Amino acid sequence: MINWKAAVVLLAVLAGLAVYALQTRPSTQPAKPAAGLLPCTVEESIDVKVTSRDGKVTQAHRLSPKIDWKLILPEPGPADSAAVDRLIDTAAGLRSTDSAKAPPAGQDLGLEPPRATFTCTLRSGASYTLSIGGQNFDSTGVYARVSGDPRVHVIPASTAEKLQKVLATPPYRPSPTPSGSPSPSPST
Repeated sequence: MINWKAAVVLLAVLAGLAVYALQTRPSTQPAKPAAGLLPCTVEESIDVKVTSRDGKVTQAHRLSPKIDWKLILPEPGPADSAAVDRLIDTAAGLRSTDSAKAPPAGQDLGLEPPRATFTCTLRSGASYTLSIGGQNFDSTGVYARVSGDPRVHVIPASTAEKLQKVLATPPYRPSPTPSGSPSPSPST
């Protein structure tokens, strides 16, 4: 014969263990990534400008996030919107590998003046500038500062190169190539 009191107690203990196991198990949700240095996103940005120390400028603008990008500088023209979006995504994903509240005294970090700047303007009118300086001691990163933030950050050198690449190769929309047009026939 079944001892009902013992069975009820056993079920209560098992239910308690199940609740405990569910509450103490590790979370399966991924941790939120740390916020990027710049709050620029493709969805919010309407102007992007990269400037070098020697005066080269590449600037793209659009009236709203639903409109294609236009290049303003170095020469006006239609922009490769996907390339401009990738540039903004690169900036949005930028994380500091190290930071200090103030640069060490007497150390030139290449930020006065910066070697390059990346500026994005959001449709709200807010504007953010990343000043890119010189390389750190082991050349894996470069010093950087965000407007309004007194800290000096170290950002990956490869990311800084991606941001500055548009100075040498502005993201103009590629010209369409004729397809299916007949080849010129040789003259006889």
